[in-house]
Amino acid sequence: MLSSLLLAVAVVSQPTGYDASLAGHLRRWLEGEKIPVRTVAPAQMVTQLAQEKVAFLVGLSNPSADEMRALKSFRARGGKLVVFHSASTALADLMDVKQNGYAAAPYPGAWSRMDFVSRVPEGLPSAIRQTSSVLLRAAPKPGKGRVLATWTDRRGRATGEPAWIATGGGYWMTHILSADGDEDLKAQLVGALVGSVEPKRWSYAAHQARVEAKARELRSYAARQVSRQGEIRAVWDHSGCGLYPGNWPKTIALLKSAKVTDIFVNVAGAGFAHYPSTVLPRSKTFEQEGDQLAACVAAAKGSGIRVHAWLLAFTSSRATPDRVEAFRRRGWLLKKTGGGFSEFLDPANPAVREYLLAAVAEMSSRYAVAGVHLDFVRWGEGTVRPADAAAHVTRFVADARRRAPRPKWLTAAVYGSYPKCVASVGQDWTAWLDAGVVDYVAPMDYTESTLKLTELLVQQASKKSRARRTIVGIGVTANESRLDARQVIDQINLTRKFGFAGNALFDLDVTLEKQVLPYLSLGVWK
Repeated sequence: MLSSLLLAVAVVSQPTGYDASLAGHLRRWLEGEKIPVRTVAPAQMVTQLAQEKVAFLVGLSNPSADEMRALKSFRARGGKLVVFHSASTALADLMDVKQNGYAAAPYPGAWSRMDFVSRVPEGLPSAIRQTSSVLLRAAPKPGKGRVLATWTDRRGRATGEPAWIATGGGYWMTHILSADGDEDLKAQLVGALVGSVEPKRWSYAAHQARVEAKARELRSYAARQVSRQGEIRAVWDHSGCGLYPGNWPKTIALLKSAKVTDIFVNVAGAGFAHYPSTVLPRSKTFEQEGDQLAACVAAAKGSGIRVHAWLLAFTSSRATPDRVEAFRRRGWLLKKTGGGFSEFLDPANPAVREYLLAAVAEMSSRYAVAGVHLDFVRWGEGTVRPADAAAHVTRFVADARRRAPRPKWLTAAVYGSYPKCVASVGQDWTAWLDAGVVDYVAPMDYTESTLKLTELLVQQASKKSRARRTIVGIGVTANESRLDARQVIDQINLTRKFGFAGNALFDLDVTLEKQVLPYLSLGVWK
């Protein structure tokens, strides 16, 4: 157990769920900055916030009376709070913050960067990229604080909307601090906030020294790696808009310089399309930003990078509430085993399959894509399904092959653990390979454990014919794993030993752009 001399920071969060995931990112960033930290459940604050000087509050939207008493006591003895996305009037009053209500982004990318208008405390970044879709708007009470940072949209237009506020109570953010965007700068930010309270725990000079030393070590390691020609080097672009929305040529140029060969661009799902679909509902992104699939294909022409239209199949993810309700009324949604409806669509329903197959045909025939990439081509976890669940998914994949005929590729993102995934989600992907209905599968082998990855790879390479048509997915910034450049290099090298076709990296984001691809191109992807 940490001694009282070391304790400096607590992250207050529920132990499970989304808040726990956000708290995990905070803890990872703080530990990376060499700051002692522990996680405390809200109910434990009375007894557990004894030595800490700083408490990060995650998910305390409506703290109880007992929790508020603990926070007031913490403040009374000089502790500082860092509050994220709270709707609590009592907590806002304690922090001298005035709340201005909930707001949804008026257009895609409306809040995409936090620009810091203050250089105090020392070490604040000048700007941090993060796309937020909702805010709990707030401002400091008159004479009680100041705005540290404001939101800017992805076109670089200032919104004037506060992102960070500093008061005598600590710091207040109008949204969450998520793991997307500039993770390295988020680590610097939370370090600077702690350093403003406990200067002995963090300094900008020490931070810079660590960053420079790590970069030197990584460059040396990366430069010693050996490249292998002819392999697939893919990235998944979950946003469907590239790294620089509105500027696909810049994204493609960066990927070409990094020696990427393929991009899976997420432009469609049962509930949305980032292109002028006649089958799927057109998204706000398409309405306001234009045809993302056409723009990506045009930018990639002549680059040597193959573009694959990525379809989220049996899920209503990103659909509007009205669209989800329409799916329910049609009888398309799966029922949960515990009652109620899930967000997943029914693979056994012929109308659902035909709806999605029409989208496969549309993207394959109308666009000069290299192929169509299927995702969520499975049953939802915890849903009611028939005994022959896997057969319905396999039928859909075989029909998709006919709607995207060769020479177009048909690829699929799949669960890595086989044959467990057949029973759990009806995904019999080795059968798809053996029958030749897919060109490649991309098992999502997202893990930080070398042992677990090796176990997955041994199974996936049990037949050389399958291994040659398997693109191993690496979770650089996945929910299940967060990898630095050295870990990515090591996982690529491990997969090469088994004779796989190549790798796909998840996800095309700022972390991949700034902290991974530059090191891969020094050696392993040279």
